[in-house]
Amino acid sequence: MAWASSAPDAIAALVQCLQGAPGLEGVKVYDGPVVDGSNPAEALTVAYNPEDGSAVEGQMSRDGLPVAPSLEQYTIQCSAAVTNGNNNAPAVQMVRSRAFALLAAVGAALAADPRLGGVVGMAQVGAWTLSHTQNGSGVVAVLGFAVDIEAFTKR
Repeated sequence: MAWASSAPDAIAALVQCLQGAPGLEGVKVYDGPVVDGSNPAEALTVAYNPEDGSAVEGQMSRDGLPVAPSLEQYTIQCSAAVTNGNNNAPAVQMVRSRAFALLAAVGAALAADPRLGGVVGMAQVGAWTLSHTQNGSGVVAVLGFAVDIEAFTKR
């Protein structure tokens, strides 16, 4: 097999890891940008940052022989979104708390399978950013977060 990045397989493994993971039952998990037109109250999006459209950012380095796989370090951009039809302070607090509960469930799923079934060397939650807005439909919290990956290229 020719040289190849592990990123596509890692994204697929991350989606699979999160679908139905404890604490994420009933949460819609999307692979990439939402294309089905649904608007669930709770959703996780893997490999898509709604702020700028980015999916994965990384770098590679080679230590040792040129025939050895390269070390890859990359970040899979993800987000947790929670909506509520109310526009009041308790609704803001609820969506914010629930978004962080979803992030905690993602962290627990990765702690239970940090190698994503052997696809990567290590996967863990990294940096995160919270935003929330109110509009005529209620309040929404979006917690953008990174899943940091260390892996080797495939050969």
